[in-house]
Order: sequence, then C-alpha cells, then structure tokens
Amino acid sequence: MFLKTLICALALMACAVQAQTVVATEHQWTDDVVGSHILQVGADAWHINTSASEDTSANLNSLSRLQLANSYPVWDFHPTTPWMRFEGGLRVGSDVLLSMKYRADQPTGSRLDEASVDWAFHTYGVKFGVLDPKISWCRTYDVDSPWVRENNPFCSIQPLNFAKGSAPGAQVYANFIAGGYSLQALAGAYRPLWWNYAPDETPTLDLGPTSVVKNHTKSGLALSATNLRNGTEFRVGLLRDHYQARKDSSTPNVPYEYDVQSDVMFLGANWYATQKIALRATYFTYVGEMARTLQSQAQYLLRDQNSKYKATSLEMNYQLNATHVFALAHVVYDFNQNYSNFDLQSGMPVFQSGYTGAPHFVTTNTSVSWRHDWRKGLFTVLQYSDARVSQTHSSLQRQLSSNGTALGLRLGYRF
Repeated sequence: MFLKTLICALALMACAVQAQTVVATEHQWTDDVVGSHILQVGADAWHINTSASEDTSANLNSLSRLQLANSYPVWDFHPTTPWMRFEGGLRVGSDVLLSMKYRADQPTGSRLDEASVDWAFHTYGVKFGVLDPKISWCRTYDVDSPWVRENNPFCSIQPLNFAKGSAPGAQVYANFIAGGYSLQALAGAYRPLWWNYAPDETPTLDLGPTSVVKNHTKSGLALSATNLRNGTEFRVGLLRDHYQARKDSSTPNVPYEYDVQSDVMFLGANWYATQKIALRATYFTYVGEMARTLQSQAQYLLRDQNSKYKATSLEMNYQLNATHVFALAHVVYDFNQNYSNFDLQSGMPVFQSGYTGAPHFVTTNTSVSWRHDWRKGLFTVLQYSDARVSQTHSSLQRQLSSNGTALGLRLGYRF
C-alpha cells in the first residue's frame, strides 16, 4: 500500500512541477488555474514527561489516554521523526478537477487521503475516488497550521481518526447563495474495503491479527455555511459506519462474529473576534454499539459493548504579523464503555451478567504554540502541551489519574 501511494504521489508531483507553485487550499481554485501543487516536508522533535510509565491490561496507568505524541502511533515512536504532506490538482477544462492528498508521518503512517475526480456543472457537482467525508476541520494539509500536533484527538489519534477517515466512494454536492451566506450541502457513500484501501480499518478496538473484515460501509452528510461579509463559518457533519468482522476465539473452530454500528457527529464554528484574532469552537461525538456473538453448537453467547466518546475544543489564534502566529487551545475528551452479556438459547436472549468495571476516562489537554515563517518557505513551530487524565473505574471503587507534558519543535519547508 505504501509503494502504491508513494508512486501515485511521485507521478502527480512530476506533472504538477511543470505548473506554477501556489499557496492554495481546496476552495481556492479558479478557472484559469491549470495545475498546482503544495509539498511540505520536515521533521518533528518531542520531549515528553508522564507520570505513567506504561499501560497495563486494565489501562490503569493510562499512558495512551494522555493522547500526547507517543499515544497510538502507527510507526514505532521515536522522539525525532520526519513527515511530509502533498496536495495537488489538475484542472481539465472548466468543469473537471483532479485532486490528490497524500501524507506520511509517525501518528498515521503512510496514507492517501484523496485521489478524486470532481465534475462540477452549474451549482451542482459529483466526485468519485478516494474522498474525505468533510465532517471535521482537521489542519492536516493547512499550509499555515500553528500546531506541531493537533489537539483534537479525532484529528491526531489514529483509532479515532479512522472513525471519520477518507475512503473510496462517491459524493454529490450543491453550492448556492442565500441570505448573505455561501452554502454547501454534501452527501456521500464510502467503502473502505474497495481497492484494498483500508482492509484493517475498524471503528472500534483493534480485533487483532486473527480477525477478518467481512463488510465495512460508511454514509454521511455535511453542511457548511460561510458569511460573505465577515468570513464566519459553520459546519455540521454526520457519518454512519457499519462494520462486520470475524475473529478466532480461544475455543477451536468457534469464531466470534462482530457487528458494529456507530454514528459520528461534528459541529464547528470559526470566526474572527478582531482582524488579528481568530476563534474556533468544535464539538465531536462518537456513539458505537458492538455485538460480539460466540456460537458453540446450539448455544450462543452475545456480548454487547456500548462506546461513547466526545471532544469539545476551543482555540484562539493571534496573528501578530505576517511571520508570527501564536495559538492557544483547550480540549476536553470524554470516553466511557459499558458491557452486558446474554446467553442465547434457541434464539431467546437470557441475561447472564453485567460488567460493572467499565472504565470512564476524561482527558484534558491545554496547548500553546508559536509559529514563525522564515524566508523562502522555511518555517518552525514550537508547541507545549499539558495533559491530565481522570479515570473512574467502578470495580475498584476509586478514581485514578495520570498527567504528562510534551514539548514539540517542528522544522518544516514548503515548496
């Protein structure tokens, strides 16, 4: 998968390098632009201190729950690591736009986030390929991001990032003006298993190497509104995920069958308090229900797991001048699970037990950063984050906690 996406990135880069290099976002294409690309590369360095040295099977130390840079990385964590971002596009005539977004970094690994064909006609359009459901405001490809690592866990934590991640599929959208606002409505259907794009992606816990994904589908809606006078932007997004898998159990020839139904919702507002101060508020929530069924001859054991987590974030960016930006962010992430077991005999569910030791985590992250843009595309970002976790574990009848800090430095270059 890595080689395929890397070859695609290099091929598109070779085409785009013949065109004018511009600093643009996906919404800034004009009819006279034939092609453009943005390539960002660099390295991040982290110094992390935590009160917890490791996770236990019961997650009592909660190292990963702190959601610092060493939490849930796809690549083996190293204090210093390279990264890259590529965003490019070619316009074919006045109605068709070919777009591509590719990234490689420690938190998410190598990932093709978009490779699409966008055909616009009048105020409507359709898109095909690998697509973003557009139910977040992650700064993954922003050329002016003030963060080394985004604070919202739905953008920076791999298991949560996949809950709303890109996938092969199709979208239809409509753009129109109403009451002084520019509006866009978008609906899409996505299939992570197509083209072997994300065969191991799961909206819930990692099922392990013995699991096989049987079915995985997503469908979503996104609505955005931008005030044409002051630039204030609002967005609401909804995504439904259905996932089915099969996993070997400890009992020979008796596999578990997993069926997961989950819903993700995003609400966001972005506005300017003054000419130099930009504010952003977001609310992200996930609700998932997992049924795990174990079949043994005529008897069945079914275990229900309900997962709920949400993140509320507030962010302020202060643009001191053209080269200096300061940012402050505060994020509260709330996670809890509940379990129940049923013994199914002749298809009739009989309650067997309830698990009272369900964990409840609340993670609070406060971060400050300073970005400085030097000459000729060189930039640096310095970020400090303080994270605290409060864990309520009912079976222990007590509350546990952990804390940590992270100091990060990004050295980047934009072509």
